[in-house]
Amino acid sequence: MPDPTEIDPGQAIDDLSETVVASRVIHEGRYLTFRVDTIERADGSRAERDVVGHPGAVAILAVDPEGEVLLVRQFRVPAARVLLEIPAGTLDIDEATGAVEDHALAARRELEEETGYRADTWRQLASFWTAPGFATELMHLWLATDLRPADGERLGPDEDEHLRLERMPLRDAVAAVERGEIADAKSIVGLLWLDRLSGAGVPGAAGIASIAATPGTAPGPAGVVSVATTPGTASAAGGAVSLTYRLRLSEYVGAVALLTRHSRGLQAFGYVVAVIGLLAFFIGADTLTWLPPVVFGLAVVSGLFMVPFAWIGLRRRRELVEEPTTVIADASGITTSSSFGQSHVGWQLYTRVREVGDWFFLDTGAGASHLIPKRAFSPEDLALFRRLIAEAGFGIDGRRKQPTS
Repeated sequence: MPDPTEIDPGQAIDDLSETVVASRVIHEGRYLTFRVDTIERADGSRAERDVVGHPGAVAILAVDPEGEVLLVRQFRVPAARVLLEIPAGTLDIDEATGAVEDHALAARRELEEETGYRADTWRQLASFWTAPGFATELMHLWLATDLRPADGERLGPDEDEHLRLERMPLRDAVAAVERGEIADAKSIVGLLWLDRLSGAGVPGAAGIASIAATPGTAPGPAGVVSVATTPGTASAAGGAVSLTYRLRLSEYVGAVALLTRHSRGLQAFGYVVAVIGLLAFFIGADTLTWLPPVVFGLAVVSGLFMVPFAWIGLRRRRELVEEPTTVIADASGITTSSSFGQSHVGWQLYTRVREVGDWFFLDTGAGASHLIPKRAFSPEDLALFRRLIAEAGFGIDGRRKQPTS
């Protein structure tokens, strides 16, 4: 997702530009700074602008496995009423250095503080100014899926925040926007954005499709390296995506580790093994007794324990991964071809289609049978591929939400 502050508006609007030549701070609070800026236009004339300095903020569209959106209800003094909103919050400022919190980390913190949930899958949808006429606040909108209750020491709301968590199907939330019951700008933007991308008018979780149109950003596996790709051309009329790409062994191994980190069963197993090792340590067991289970458990949790197996298994047959692969996806399923042959898998045979980090993982029930890197897609291909996934009946959590016709 491009940052609006990094987009060059071009020379065509130079005559509209205004340069700040002086600034006077009126009040400086914990997060906000109120100032009066003196600006100079291209023609040399000057004027004053009242400005509210703001560090920026995040807003989160958190969708649970049932397709319901998490909302918070709280009293807003400026509005003089209780509002129903998507979770959101201001970026923290380090008091010692003045550094502003990264919005990707802030989104995770705010979700946990306001809802008590964490998400395994994140995607940035947009960044926008909330009130550019007088405020510098840049809001970053994130989509959070694969939700799970925060375990361990949960982050709670700020002391001055009193929130009530509510859940609502996306269709009902959009209807609440249309009735004026949800009247908060960021919530309106977020809910209508999600509704537009997921296919309006389809009720329940089945209607929340894989997010299309604008590719998001999410942290990828540490092992990912560049992919040599030849992006295909999406055929809107035929509804097909055709692309050719070449993987590297190191990239494939990184994808396997990433998929392992998103397996709840393996995560739970890894934590149990590590805890057993720690318990052995606390009761005074020798190092050879407690250290191996701790190391192994952490390796499972991080996904690293799969790396040697994947590497050893393929290092002598690198061509199985590194040969150019052509994928054609349409309404019937996915056709894959390489120098080793060709295969076609219908959508009805897939049990889960997940978009994690920089990858699509397509699972037939016996492990991920297809690993497709996002870098192989053009923006148009990516949008159409997500639409095909949605039309095949898979929700944004990757699980099938409706029978495939």
